Amino acid sequence: MIYDFINLDNSSPVPLYKQLYSSIRKAIENNGLTKGDKLVSIRSLSKALGISKTTVEAAYSQLCAEGYIKNSPQRGFFIQGQVLALKEKSAADGINAGISTVSRIKYDLSSKSVTVDSTGVKLWRKYVKAYLNKDYIISSYGEPQGEYSLRRALSFYSYSVRSVVTTQDNIVIGAGTQSLLYLLCGLLRGLGTKIAVEKDASKHFIKVFIDCGFDVVKIESDDRGISFDKIREQNPDFLLINPSGSLKSGDRMKMERRYELIEWAENNNKYIIEDDYNGELVYNSRSVPALQCSAAQVVIYLGSFSKLLLPSVRIGYMVLPERLTEIYQKFKPYLNQTASKIEQLALADYIKDGQLERHLRRLKKSYCEKSLAIMQALTDNLKPSEEYKIKLFETSLAYEITINTQLVIDRLMQRLKDEQIAIISAEVGNGRATVKIGFSGIESENIEYAVNKLCSIIADCKA
Repeated sequence: MIYDFINLDNSSPVPLYKQLYSSIRKAIENNGLTKGDKLVSIRSLSKALGISKTTVEAAYSQLCAEGYIKNSPQRGFFIQGQVLALKEKSAADGINAGISTVSRIKYDLSSKSVTVDSTGVKLWRKYVKAYLNKDYIISSYGEPQGEYSLRRALSFYSYSVRSVVTTQDNIVIGAGTQSLLYLLCGLLRGLGTKIAVEKDASKHFIKVFIDCGFDVVKIESDDRGISFDKIREQNPDFLLINPSGSLKSGDRMKMERRYELIEWAENNNKYIIEDDYNGELVYNSRSVPALQCSAAQVVIYLGSFSKLLLPSVRIGYMVLPERLTEIYQKFKPYLNQTASKIEQLALADYIKDGQLERHLRRLKKSYCEKSLAIMQALTDNLKPSEEYKIKLFETSLAYEITINTQLVIDRLMQRLKDEQIAIISAEVGNGRATVKIGFSGIESENIEYAVNKLCSIIADCKA
């Protein structure tokens, strides 16, 4: 056991046993020590820290009394795992207002999770386990650009599902899209400083650009997509878009607008960053190829697997135009890979064996069924009219409910919390309210109850 987290000061007026108690308690509360972890014996800890056994025994006794650890006869002291309950009690009693409580979510209508049955987790675990058993692989560093086998597999996969035109040499792997954007900003430095984004672009992406010193300009959209007139007026060096499904409207960019943007980029030496979030997860309409396939030399393509596999599998990929690949190769010797080497290799085999495309077909069927179930439940309850509008955001796996009246948001959120229901968002403005819900993280059998309850709460929370 490493004792770096234990901080003892002999000159302090606070008794040593209390200092030791506080250090161990803090480690438990910060998840440095977790349920089931075994603490070292009283004798060993007193020897390692140069303090008396009585001091250690007093600290352990206090931790036992408060439920942080337990003493198992003949075995030793173990982390008890009752910290959450203690935190909640502490916050409820007003003892420590800085510790927030964690409410249990039973009906997840947010977009922050996926159901276990939609992940194929057992099969995925098998592929990961195969590499965990290969010592010569896990004992070495990964390739900065990403494992060759995964980059090659992605070159075929991205073409088959999104018509992306590339080779493994132009693909860069990273731990999710945000991580890749930080890398991309380093490559773009010197080529311009102004980037245009859709008005409701991801706040996480905008933060990356601001962190990297870019001037971010937000552009309104019209019925064809991001406004082309505004782009020409602002004349940005780079443009970030999601042609497959706007975060604001949920609509795909019209083909005429795509061609306008490509022509603008090619004629003015600009770059378009295509965030193809869930572009392959089209289940309710006909799939449209990625923008990259029409302009590989001016479009930077971003793809990820958070909704295809598990949100915790942090692997994303970026397809660079040739010019940027050349710049990347100069940076490459100074870069480290941010994505797990084991997960990269497992994903490469998963793709090569055809498992990802089979899994994608199953997901499309599942999400189509969930989407229909949500729509049916919403329609039965709200009966769309002038008062209620319902819209599907297909690639976001979400619905937006527009209510032609104000809602008391605080009351709405508290009622949802009481019913253990999570949603994406609820907002008011201009005399109306919008409630956005997702369906990637809710079990099919819970949809009807959760939506019925949600609609009832909305009705009760009208201003």
